[in-house]
Amino acid sequence: MSDAANKPAAAPGLGATLASIVNGCFGDYLSQRDNGLAIDMAFYRHNRPLSLTPEALRAAFPAPTARLCVLLHGLCCHEGAWDYPDNPARSYGSALQADLGFTPLFLRYNTGLPIPYNGKALDTLLEQLLAAYPLPVEELVLLGHSMGGLVLRGACHFGAERGAAWVGKVSRVFYIGTPHEGAALEQVGHLVNSILHAVPNPITHLLGDVANQRSQGIKDLRHGTVLDGAAGVAAVPWLAGAQHYMIAGTVTDDPEHLAAKLFGDGLVQPPQAGENVCLFPGIDHMQLAHDDAVYEQIKTWCAST
Repeated sequence: MSDAANKPAAAPGLGATLASIVNGCFGDYLSQRDNGLAIDMAFYRHNRPLSLTPEALRAAFPAPTARLCVLLHGLCCHEGAWDYPDNPARSYGSALQADLGFTPLFLRYNTGLPIPYNGKALDTLLEQLLAAYPLPVEELVLLGHSMGGLVLRGACHFGAERGAAWVGKVSRVFYIGTPHEGAALEQVGHLVNSILHAVPNPITHLLGDVANQRSQGIKDLRHGTVLDGAAGVAAVPWLAGAQHYMIAGTVTDDPEHLAAKLFGDGLVQPPQAGENVCLFPGIDHMQLAHDDAVYEQIKTWCAST
């Protein structure tokens, strides 16, 4: 293989960012029409999709380990959402690799598709990953930011239903800014859309029709929909045999401030306090995906027995 083929590609740039935003807003439309802009779910490395063959995985990971961590981004994002803005080479995945010996895999997917669809697709992809991985996998840690946490929860459910081998390897699942109870922003969007359609005026009806063209993935965030036909994530049991952790932030340093109570991290309300729940006041929704304090908590939980 030539040196050019071995040379890592640049990190995701403006083109990947714009494509991810378009997919988040209209991804189901793009997919239905086989549009070339539609993103196919895949693990990405150096801004390229990773082929799930033993040869490709050995080339991508010359020193693979038996412990894997899989990271899923949120709505309108790509795997670059995990990169630290001041140090793009650092992410929760690279840090877990350096500190605890995990081999990181970053997913890129069409966030405009229905969340249940993406959950089923991830279940299949994880099965293919374990079948092609150069070593027998001993442990699998899953990290999902925002919508990514719902996709993870769905994948675990679908995999457990059919007795998939990968499910038994999952030790921990991290839900980082995940709207288990629904995303407030989409709830407001649905309310506004309903009002526009309720007003007896053709202009407001037209505006409502335009607003309703947002992707099914966005609409699924309203209730945290993970299963087809289910109103919310409450219909999905937690994966048995794994530890589940919730990480949340607030828009103000004071979690009791009215703004924090009303807006949570800016997009998602924090969950109720609990043993495996950690709140980070002053850290907003996007920052939760690349913050030193958040990582230290993740590392502590991963290192615990």
